[in-house]
Amino acid sequence: MRYALPAMVLSCATAPAQEEQYRERDVLDPETDAWVDAPVQPGTPQGELDEARSLLAQGKSAAALRLLKKWTAANPDHDRYLEGMFLLGESYFEERDFYKAYQSYDVVVQNTGGELFYKALRREMDVARAFLSGQKRILWRIFRIPAYDDCVKIVGRVWEQVPGTRMGEESLKHKADYHFENGDLDLAQDGYVKISREYPNGRYTQAAMLRAAEAAEAAFPGVKHDDRALVDANERYRHVQDAYPDFARRENVDERLESIRQKRAEKDYAVAQWYEKVKQTGAAEFYYKRLLRDYPGTLASTQALGRLRALGVEAATPTTQETPQQ
Repeated sequence: MRYALPAMVLSCATAPAQEEQYRERDVLDPETDAWVDAPVQPGTPQGELDEARSLLAQGKSAAALRLLKKWTAANPDHDRYLEGMFLLGESYFEERDFYKAYQSYDVVVQNTGGELFYKALRREMDVARAFLSGQKRILWRIFRIPAYDDCVKIVGRVWEQVPGTRMGEESLKHKADYHFENGDLDLAQDGYVKISREYPNGRYTQAAMLRAAEAAEAAFPGVKHDDRALVDANERYRHVQDAYPDFARRENVDERLESIRQKRAEKDYAVAQWYEKVKQTGAAEFYYKRLLRDYPGTLASTQALGRLRALGVEAATPTTQETPQQ
């Protein structure tokens, strides 16, 4: 959602107006009959902004930052104000004050369109990548604090600005990857599922579907807990197989599904053992038999057969040819 534009930048709000600003800085060279950059006009707001751009091009970001802080404060109604804010963001970025760079870029994003809008939005993504890589946010000019939460906020805002675009897809991936690496597996699953839903033919769809399955599998806390996560993982891996069989083979999805089957069998075996421990042999026998039926060929099914015989219950040896539970 865009915010209402303040009067001081109203003349810069549209893409055509922004493009016109760039054209107005060109002049026709009568000797070459070619359009060239207009000469810098020292001492004028236009000249000072061109000087700041030149300083940045020369790698003198500290000097550019000093100039641009004064320029943007003194020229809020200038027709190149948003360009100045973008260059201010560039200066902060080069000085590694990434959050202030983001704040400057976001003024541009919220108040213009066209080329400058997309340039500022791409730079916001660069800020998010910097934070994701471990760069710190500067607080009160002294403290440096982790900024992963700021990264999540920034990529979320980018998605809101340009849903359905490649940049939007990339922002969702960064957010889902962050949650996955941080162990927020439910949020990671939601993010990867959103990528595959919003971008069914996107660059990251296959990988996102696989990661959603991996996140579900990783969310299983162990045999003493509910196996809902394994059920979800099983379903997601099978979706990958159905949609992308070649990709699934390369990623060894069959082996992953077998690993899930073994874990679910271990879960049932743990339940059966608990019932046997508390002398509820009828319930224990039920789970041991279910293991033989649903998970033939697993280590847990072999153990279950041994326990049934120890309980004096006759049971047939399971075979791997039986259809395993899906």
